[in-house]
Amino acid sequence: MKLARFVLVLGIGGCAAGSSGDSAEEIAGKLSIPGALFEYTAEGSGIPCVVFTGSENIGRALYTDELRQHIKFIHADPSNLGPEELKTLTLDDVIEDIERVRATLNIDKIAVMGHSMFGPVPLEYALKYPEHTLGSIVTGALPRTTTEALQAADEYWESSASEDRKAIREANHAELAEKDRSMASRSDLFWDQYEADVPLRFYDPEFDLTPFRQSLTTIVNMDFVNHFWGVLMREFDHTGDYGAIRTPVLVISGKYDFGAPYFLWEDLEGVMPEFRFHLFEDAGHNPMLEVPREFDRVVVGWIESWN
Repeated sequence: MKLARFVLVLGIGGCAAGSSGDSAEEIAGKLSIPGALFEYTAEGSGIPCVVFTGSENIGRALYTDELRQHIKFIHADPSNLGPEELKTLTLDDVIEDIERVRATLNIDKIAVMGHSMFGPVPLEYALKYPEHTLGSIVTGALPRTTTEALQAADEYWESSASEDRKAIREANHAELAEKDRSMASRSDLFWDQYEADVPLRFYDPEFDLTPFRQSLTTIVNMDFVNHFWGVLMREFDHTGDYGAIRTPVLVISGKYDFGAPYFLWEDLEGVMPEFRFHLFEDAGHNPMLEVPREFDRVVVGWIESWN
């Protein structure tokens, strides 16, 4: 079964589709959300959208100024969460925190965006709060994190990655093994590994992540990242519930994202009535970095299609 592709026919123009009134336009800077688990910072204009990328600085670095003209990004940052808070943190707590933001800001409806391991967050919010959901944007994510899905990702790499791509990754890891990283922070260890795995995640197996990494001015909360992926996303599969989602859903994948194979979304074709899927043939896990203009056009075109 093949997914129906979202064929882009709209250019990037002014867009206020789905706007929830003037209140969203007035939101900027650090937000004071009583009782919130995360810290939130708003920037941009357009539809209000809570964004989960792992940290505020990652979210700011991933998206273009052009897209900020169409989306009011409300970045969720977990930097203030410590080990004690994480012991009891659940996915439902995350969803309730998003709802706390919406209610505090007095916005009738919001969009939610989740990238990579945070991909399920927008869909979970839409399931629980459909009356307050503008739409869900999922990028570079797996629809489920079952053992079977992770095995499919391994098999995709083994069967579809070129020998040159595999050799570059092997050389990267060999070079990394030679480095003295005894004094490196956990965040640096993570990004060193991420750079070594560029062939696994990018269309260009030698994509230069240096500018992106240098733009990250604060350390990523690795306790939160490890808890979210290792605990909350372990054997996660709510795809059986997604048929209840009646609000717009956009899923974006890259053909060269060997860690989150695009074809695993095929089972959801027709399950959600407002489901749209876009596959970038020349991108991987982070199309917003590899093909930013095209990425923006897809997202903005999807928003405009609500009218």
